[in-house]
Amino acid sequence: MDGDVLNFIRSAKQHGIADEFVVSLLRHNGWPERRIFRAFSSYYSETMGVAMPARAGSIEHARDAFLYLLNFITLGFWTVALGQIWYQLIARWFPDVQSQYYVDQSLRDAISGQIATVIVTFPIFLFVHSLIQQELRKRRDLYDSGIRKWLTYIALVIAALVVLGDAIWFLTSLLRGELTVRFILDSIVLLVLGGGVFAYYLATINPPAERE
Repeated sequence: MDGDVLNFIRSAKQHGIADEFVVSLLRHNGWPERRIFRAFSSYYSETMGVAMPARAGSIEHARDAFLYLLNFITLGFWTVALGQIWYQLIARWFPDVQSQYYVDQSLRDAISGQIATVIVTFPIFLFVHSLIQQELRKRRDLYDSGIRKWLTYIALVIAALVVLGDAIWFLTSLLRGELTVRFILDSIVLLVLGGGVFAYYLATINPPAERE
């Protein structure tokens, strides 16, 4: 695929077309900047007879991996904790008479750990998210990063599995006639959190459309 871009660049340069217009044209047709400039590097290397100086990018890639892993982990921590808080509240609003667990344990003891988790991890998630957005605005090629895409698609798969599992769980109980208000509310919490995570990663996976 990069060979097609390189051949296009060779032909464009033979016709005296400016580099800026070639880059804009390729980007407009969906080619990522990383591949465009990699093809330009090959073109100028063969034209000048001098290899393009290599720059070690391991530190930059490690930083990207760190930010995306931290974003993924903190998002998982606070969403799971938030779900547990809602499950505890729903269990007390609609108690199960066959269970003494929620009667014997105070609400503060039951959700203190989850609240602490949200308080610690949610601000970190927002901070890391803002750093990632700043990097994406400065480095458009980061949208084509393999690290970013792998972690994003893994998160999408996990979120999709949660939503599908919730739907199957709900329909199974519906067919068995076991639906209760508490069960429905628990399902809604799981659907909102899982669907929210899915929507978050789906909205950030591709660069925003450029205005004409």
